[in-house]
Amino acid sequence: MSLKSERDLNPTGRSNVARAKAAIQSQNYDYAITLFQAVLKDEPLYLEGRVILRAVEIKKYKATGSFARQMASMRLSGSIMKLTSAKRTPQEQLIHAEEVLAQDPYNVKANASLGDAGMELGYPEFKCFAYETLSEGKPNDKAILNTLAEAYMAAKDAAKAEKTYEKILEIDPRDGDALSGLKNASAANASKVGKWDTATDYREILKSKSESEQLEQESKVVKSADAITDQIALNYEKHQAEPTNPNHSKAIAQLYVQRNDYASAIPWFQHAFEAGGKVDSSLEKTIGDLRLKNTEQELQTLRTQLAEQTEPEAQAQVQATIEEKEKELNDVRLFQAEARVRAQPNEGEFRFDLGEALYKIGQYKRSTEELQQSLKQPSVRYQALNLMGQAFMKRGMMDFAVKQLALAQSELPVMDEIKKEITYNLGLAYEVMKQPEKSLDQWKMIYEYDMSYRDVAARVEASYGGSNEDAA
Repeated sequence: MSLKSERDLNPTGRSNVARAKAAIQSQNYDYAITLFQAVLKDEPLYLEGRVILRAVEIKKYKATGSFARQMASMRLSGSIMKLTSAKRTPQEQLIHAEEVLAQDPYNVKANASLGDAGMELGYPEFKCFAYETLSEGKPNDKAILNTLAEAYMAAKDAAKAEKTYEKILEIDPRDGDALSGLKNASAANASKVGKWDTATDYREILKSKSESEQLEQESKVVKSADAITDQIALNYEKHQAEPTNPNHSKAIAQLYVQRNDYASAIPWFQHAFEAGGKVDSSLEKTIGDLRLKNTEQELQTLRTQLAEQTEPEAQAQVQATIEEKEKELNDVRLFQAEARVRAQPNEGEFRFDLGEALYKIGQYKRSTEELQQSLKQPSVRYQALNLMGQAFMKRGMMDFAVKQLALAQSELPVMDEIKKEITYNLGLAYEVMKQPEKSLDQWKMIYEYDMSYRDVAARVEASYGGSNEDAA
């Protein structure tokens, strides 16, 4: 299945695109955004429509004042949580990402989610588009540019990859990943624009037929298991000849990734990272991402096994293994979060991720320190205050817990999901402090908006005595 153009849309979709373009001409950007979102929900592979939509969103975003942008980012907390709160299909990821990007087209997590969803569907063009958008917002961010260059290579656009690597080296001439990436991109680009374009048979410009066949096989996307195995063997021979060359290790690792064998890919990426002097932050991030995917993959298999078990003893054994694997998953998330903070210490969202990872493994003091560093990032401010409150509760510092939760509650104008959670936790804090009236007041606030939230109905109704069931 290929990417869709406007002519591939159904009649309703084509009509909505025409109306959206007319709305853009009259500067009715909100209406245009709504129409394009509807079109993309029906046809997620209409990438051309996403490009137009993003251009409109960026134009609207740039025309918005800084205070309005900050308020919009604060309102996005709940939507951003949806991007990582549960396993979703690529199509669902695209929809949730677009909800965030409509308000903040340069949002890192939403663009990354969009790019990952596109890759899962088999279209690296989505990742190119997502990171082009991010690079427009942060033109000197090496991590973003490195990922963009890698996406271009995956999309077989070596010329753009070459230019992107050159830009990275203008920023940091010592970037090891960019240096090796530029070498590969230049070679791939040369194969397209050099003598091969004019030769009647490009094999005539190579020393032997076997050499040309090997290069031809390496340059295309390998899909069959046999072809991947052959390529792994060829690159392993190169690795044995040059064991300290990280490019051979990376090539082997990427081939294992193609067949979703993350467990085999990780040690090869690790070897490439170490062979390169442990200075390539993008490789460190890749290792973390793959460790995360591998552990999630193993957890999914275990949960399937648990559902199939009927014997209590076997269920208990699988459940114990799941708990061990969940602990390992938390450790992987910590590894990944620490790597990202080292690469971009001023990125508030990464500080929050690290604080959250530390909280999950019980390092509450370090967690509060990292979360405090993320409070200036509007998109995660309330999630951070909420988690800080819980961390202080775990440490027995109840007055600090109440202060963080009450501050977050006071700044949120609408009783959305994040405010409900903050209010509920504030009630728990007052309960621990043996202030039942104050804790009940918090749960009543939620009860007025959502009686079904957690156990607030039972808590509130119990305060009136009896079961409060309707009279017969």
